[in-house]
Amino acid sequence: MAPVWIIALGTSAKSFVGNPVIGSRALNTLGLHIMRVLLARAITWFRWILLTPLADQQVRRALHKDGFVVIPDFITEEEINTIRSEIKAHTGETRQMLQGNTATQRILLDMAALDGKPQLTALCGSKRFLRPLKYASAKLSPPLLYVQRIRNGIREAGADPQKTMHADTFHPTMKAWLFLEDVTPAKGPFTYVKGSHKLTAARLAWEYRRSRTAAEKPDGYSEKGSFRASPDDLKAMGLPEPEGACARAGTLVIANTNGFHGRGQAEDNQSRLEVWAYARPSPFNPLPGLPFGLVGKLQSKVLKAYWRRKDSIATARNSRASWHLIDASEMTDID
Repeated sequence: MAPVWIIALGTSAKSFVGNPVIGSRALNTLGLHIMRVLLARAITWFRWILLTPLADQQVRRALHKDGFVVIPDFITEEEINTIRSEIKAHTGETRQMLQGNTATQRILLDMAALDGKPQLTALCGSKRFLRPLKYASAKLSPPLLYVQRIRNGIREAGADPQKTMHADTFHPTMKAWLFLEDVTPAKGPFTYVKGSHKLTAARLAWEYRRSRTAAEKPDGYSEKGSFRASPDDLKAMGLPEPEGACARAGTLVIANTNGFHGRGQAEDNQSRLEVWAYARPSPFNPLPGLPFGLVGKLQSKVLKAYWRRKDSIATARNSRASWHLIDASEMTDID
């Protein structure tokens, strides 16, 4: 496997336990992880420069200054109500993941899910919506789009690990939330540590220290390449307190999730509903790709095939896949 592990250094592979080369204490002491971080950031900046026309100056400035941008009133109240009605009528494939006492429920917005939903279809094809997402993700192909519902405190279990501040991976990635209802502190707003996406000397020193021991001191996620940051870590890096993005319905938030972020602490049985976008481009490809919708369709097909494969494996083991099927009514029972 050594050749495979070495080749993976040039990909988005991030696991310190899944790849002994990436997780090597000796190599990371010599700076392997930091070299990957710096090279990926330089290449992403090159792609951002190429894609400058996709986003206006205000969006670009906020993304690079703070790590996220908040765009209020992105869609109208009428559009929100229509989209919510289309979601309530959905009867197709719906999946859920349980983490601690929280359920994340999603509908992948592929062609099958969009059938009979003209307002959602218009949104998913809107250049006004897609262009800033493509810029933030530094790639021309469209991101994966979902309807997402986060349901808090729905069972007796441990804490939700997504409520600990974390970076998704070692290079810039994009996530976005178009809220379909008002998000209050009780609902657990998306939370971000402003400016934590910047590769300051303190951030790089912290990354260096964590990379040397990530494979040896597992916490469930850091060893897989998604470093968790405690309040003391944030303070040591000179970073501010996390901020929750409480917002009115219709607000669009776009974030670089290489910065520290997480779900806000929510009250039990509270939920929030949103259109959610996700993109994790190849970190070492200097080209932004092709602006073809066919790429997005292929991504959706591959993802659904992966889910079906996981379903089959789980069934054979008499268990349940991490992203398992649920009845659509378990997600669409919105007011």
